[in-house]
This record gives sequence, structure tokens and C-alpha cells, in this order.
Amino acid sequence: MVYLSLGLALIGLFMAWQANRKNKELQNRIGQIHSRLFQVRRDGLEAQEAMQQELTRLRFELLKTQGRLQISGEMTMDEVLMVHPMAGQVLAGFHVGGCSSCAVDGSQRLDLALASSGQPLEPVLVALNKLLQHEQNGATSPDLLKTPNVELTFE
Repeated sequence: MVYLSLGLALIGLFMAWQANRKNKELQNRIGQIHSRLFQVRRDGLEAQEAMQQELTRLRFELLKTQGRLQISGEMTMDEVLMVHPMAGQVLAGFHVGGCSSCAVDGSQRLDLALASSGQPLEPVLVALNKLLQHEQNGATSPDLLKTPNVELTFE
């Protein structure tokens, strides 16, 4: 009887050892699958961002080609900043996207960004379109634009 108990105990230990080994293999496979899933998700987000940037560029080129390049509230922040190099400074003058406390997402629409900042849409559109109008006339006059009241210098 003792030998039978001892044999059953050894068989039980062997089965427990096999189950533990199988458990470790499965945990390693789950870890690999999680890693692959994370990589696929990251690649998908990068591809989505690249497609959004390309779409923004194509919309801008289409408006420019058609001669209808005018800033509207439906444009994304990236599109607005693409229209004119000084558009960022004008927006910063209205406390929209000039510093870390008033940062905005590039894919966010201009009207929504202004609403979340508590800024009215019309004065910003007037200032940005005035910037475009002056550039099309060949004269950009900085005194006509609302720009930030702070200038940073780095030494």
C-alpha cells in the first residue's frame, strides 16, 4: 500500500510539473501576442496620422489650386497653420495654441478649438483672412495683425 501511495504521489508530482511547464509556455505565448498586438495598434495609429496629414495637405493644395484659399472655422488647426507661416502667431495672439496652457490638437477644427478656449470665432477669422489678403496683395504688415504680447529670446 505504501508503494502504491508513493507511486501515485510521484505521478501527481510529474503531472503538476508538466502542468506548470505548459502554463509557463502559454504565458510566454500570451506575452508575445500582447507585444504583437501593441505593435499592430501603434502601426495603425501612425498610418492613420500619416493619412490625416496627407489629407490635410491635399485639401490645402486643392483650395490653393482653385483660388479659394480662405480660412474658415471648418478647417483643422493643421490646415490653418499650413496656409500661412504667421498664422500660428496670430492664433497665439488670441491665446489659441501658442503655449502649453493653450495648446490645441492639430486635427481639431478651428471653431471647436476657439470655443474650447473661450474665444469668439469672427475676430480670429478676420485676422487670419486679413493675413492672407495682405500676402496676396504682396504686402504683409505686422502692425495690422494681432500677435502675442510676449517675445522670447534664448541665449
